[in-house]
Amino acid sequence: MSSLSLTSEVFANEYDEAIQENLNKIEETENKVHNLEGTINSLQVDVQNTEAELNTINNDIEANEERINEAVARLEAAHEKMEALQAEVAELEVIIEKRSEQLENQARKIHVDGQTANYIEFILDAESLTDVFGRIDVVSNLVGSNRKLVEAQIRDQQAVIEKQEETEETIVQQNALAAELEGISEELEQQRLEKEVLVAQLASERATAEADRERFLSEKAEAEKAVVELVAAREEAAQAAREAEERRRAEAEAEVSISSSQTSDSNETASVSVAQSSSTESATETTSQEAPASSQEASSSNQAEQPAKETSKPKPDLKPTPAPSSGGVTWGQISSYANGVLGTPYLYGGSTTNAFDCSGFTSYVFRQAGVNLPRSAAGQYASAQKVSNPRPGDLVFFSENGSRVSHVGIYVGNGQFIGAQTSTGVAYTQVNSNYWGRRFVGYGRY
Repeated sequence: MSSLSLTSEVFANEYDEAIQENLNKIEETENKVHNLEGTINSLQVDVQNTEAELNTINNDIEANEERINEAVARLEAAHEKMEALQAEVAELEVIIEKRSEQLENQARKIHVDGQTANYIEFILDAESLTDVFGRIDVVSNLVGSNRKLVEAQIRDQQAVIEKQEETEETIVQQNALAAELEGISEELEQQRLEKEVLVAQLASERATAEADRERFLSEKAEAEKAVVELVAAREEAAQAAREAEERRRAEAEAEVSISSSQTSDSNETASVSVAQSSSTESATETTSQEAPASSQEASSSNQAEQPAKETSKPKPDLKPTPAPSSGGVTWGQISSYANGVLGTPYLYGGSTTNAFDCSGFTSYVFRQAGVNLPRSAAGQYASAQKVSNPRPGDLVFFSENGSRVSHVGIYVGNGQFIGAQTSTGVAYTQVNSNYWGRRFVGYGRY
């Protein structure tokens, strides 16, 4: 019996170590999943912000392209104006050239012919004062015409110079504006390429984080499955050990009882022998005729006592005594229903095998065992029998920031519970993990 007890304890320790190792792995992977979810959410925010910046850059590029198109249009108009002005200048230059020839001819004629003297003689040859004034007017008109011709020549030359300068300045300005807009366009295009590269990089990092999360979730699911199998195996081994120990105890008790009975028979036989010897000696001293009768009485007495001794031997009871029931739903009653929906996705308000929320899951599992629970986690906590020493099958409750109860699961032992989590669906996790430990409220029994 001591050897059996030691062996059972060794087996239990081995199971406990394996279970604890898997529970540690579950907690580790759960923490990694929570961290990766934070990373994924952060990357998603970065992607959204970068895409918003990329949209702004694209809008700036479109606006800048419109400005470039406007500048190009103005530059083309300036070039057209320059071409028209150049045609006009060419015409003015022809006119100026003709005027110049005319003025040069007149100047040369006046210089050579002495036309100024001719003008004076023309005036002096007048016949009357009225004729003098008339001839002066004629000379004045001739001189004035020459003066106007010179002024027109100067004015046209100046206009040509101003128009050329104005048009050239316009072309220079438009060229400078076009160059500036082209520079802005190149800079915006570079910014867009950088943002596109950043978006691609963030998307790649998010995909990697999501792949890691799925891998850790898979490892967590495998560890949870291993825990369930180890717990079941440990329970089967413990049950087998208890049954073997009870059978050995019953056999040992039977052997002790048989040994005690045999010892008693030996003592009684010895007593009868002593009595027969005394009776025989007494009979011999009195008369030899009474000896046969005494021997017959002793023999018949011995024969009469022997069946009585045989019927008094106890029969061993090999049936184990069942453990008394302490009331409430046990994990053994509901484990198959809970494990049957392991991995079912989370959905707020879900209460079917397609999807569960936390209270929908517990209500479904307990309903399979014939127990109807309130629909909400707070309602289940309010109507449950509060217990401080939980056992597998009790409910465990949590709350956010000390407010009303907002989450519930089924305690399965070893500090572990199964429930419908938002990130994993129906899965096993630790009551005292970094996440749930801060939100723990208490246990309840139905």
